[in-house]
Amino acid sequence: MANPQTLTITTTDGHRFDATLYPVDDPRAPVLIFLSALGTPARVYARLGREMIAHGVQLCAPDWRGIGSSSVRAGRTSDFGYRHLIEFDLAALIEAVRQRRPQAPIWLGGHSLGGQMALLRAAAEPQGIAGVVMIAAGSVHLPAYSWKLRFGVGSLALLSSLVGPVLGYFPGGRVGFGGREAAGLMRDWSRVAVTGRYRPDGSGIDYEGALRSLTLPVLALTFTADHWSPAPTAQALLRKLPADTAVHWHWDPSQTKGVAVDHYLWLKQPDLVAPAVAQHICQARRG
Repeated sequence: MANPQTLTITTTDGHRFDATLYPVDDPRAPVLIFLSALGTPARVYARLGREMIAHGVQLCAPDWRGIGSSSVRAGRTSDFGYRHLIEFDLAALIEAVRQRRPQAPIWLGGHSLGGQMALLRAAAEPQGIAGVVMIAAGSVHLPAYSWKLRFGVGSLALLSSLVGPVLGYFPGGRVGFGGREAAGLMRDWSRVAVTGRYRPDGSGIDYEGALRSLTLPVLALTFTADHWSPAPTAQALLRKLPADTAVHWHWDPSQTKGVAVDHYLWLKQPDLVAPAVAQHICQARRG
């Protein structure tokens, strides 16, 4: 296998960030562009990248806007939201991967919020995208949670609406939810929590309509021990798609060698999930 490669991306609004490509020798092998969970740097997905290439799928993991190699940091003079992640950062990254791997089918995917962003991008611009893979990802709409978690998610939405305008950002590291997050991003997140609808600030794209029209194959993988993205949250998101578009795998420890995989533990043992995900991608390609 080839060594990881660093892609430096500049978006049309001047944002610069790095993405790590884990390549295989076959330039026609599928590439999974995999977006991080909130507040999680791309380096956390290195084990996943190495495991995916062992099963014939290339992986590209970018840093979020605002963390890691990103040229910006959330603050009063630097605000951004879902629109920037989807319509600027991901658009530029897809183009860079196409230039680097022109013969490779491109899949979009992500962990938690990254999975949501991947699905929205595929719905808005499906041309040239082979499919979507979401791991531990789903809608944060409050009714999708148990009463206990509904209170916690609702409290985060309320807190972000109070703190964001005062500080100019959301101090997620202090409350154990993400990192230093942009106030705009948390407004978009909170809107989904309250309304269940994706309407990013400043965007002219009808994402809800785009989701209803998406015909690409979509895989959602959730885990019984994951309380942040339980099965009902994935189901709430998948219901926005046309019937028979998506496959939902909901795994208990019997599918993960006895390990009770939760929202982050799967990243420490990616061999529990990567073989099945890679097989799904490769079979879809052959089909």
